[in-house]
Amino acid sequence: MDYRLKVLVVDDEPLISALLRQTLEAAGHEVEVANKGAEATKLAKSFDPDLVLMDVDLGSGPDGIDVASSIKFQSPAVSIAFLTNVSEPRLAGKSAKHLPAGSAYLRKDRITDPEVLLKAIEETARGRTRHLRDDLSSGHSLRKLSNSQLETIRLLAAGKSNEEIAQLRGTTVRAVRLLLVRAYRALGIDEQGGSERRVKAALEYIKASGLPK
Repeated sequence: MDYRLKVLVVDDEPLISALLRQTLEAAGHEVEVANKGAEATKLAKSFDPDLVLMDVDLGSGPDGIDVASSIKFQSPAVSIAFLTNVSEPRLAGKSAKHLPAGSAYLRKDRITDPEVLLKAIEETARGRTRHLRDDLSSGHSLRKLSNSQLETIRLLAAGKSNEEIAQLRGTTVRAVRLLLVRAYRALGIDEQGGSERRVKAALEYIKASGLPK
């Protein structure tokens, strides 16, 4: 491959970051790896990458969207490609508008085909990202939910009770119950399912986004 890049990989899973490093270096790219947001910001200054390959969920601390925006602010010419299991930014409490301009948004299952991943990275570096937005074509069931319903389901999946959700959202328990009823209906979950409804809704969230923080 004659199109060589300096790539900063940011992922809090060591096995994933090691796999990405191996794949990219085998293709001739120069690679640095960061596991946390603060580390990524520092490395971006010293390494001066052409492209940042960024996970959205970085564990504790700022998420990848915030970190990428910070890096893009300090280095406007850098390209950003998100590589994540988070199906869309709303599942991280953001919207597509929060993504740095020109970003690619790729599902991690692209790792299973190195050639597809490498082609996507090259296209991102060249500014050709209109077709590299997996978040816009994702078919997960949570897309049907409003932002309020989605946030309520996220808290439910994190193990919060209705009372805790009401407190965190600054609302009433009754309002939480109504949001959940509407969310269950949108997700096609049987309204007569009792406590099983909470489990099914939580599983839908985890399937689309992974375990919530």
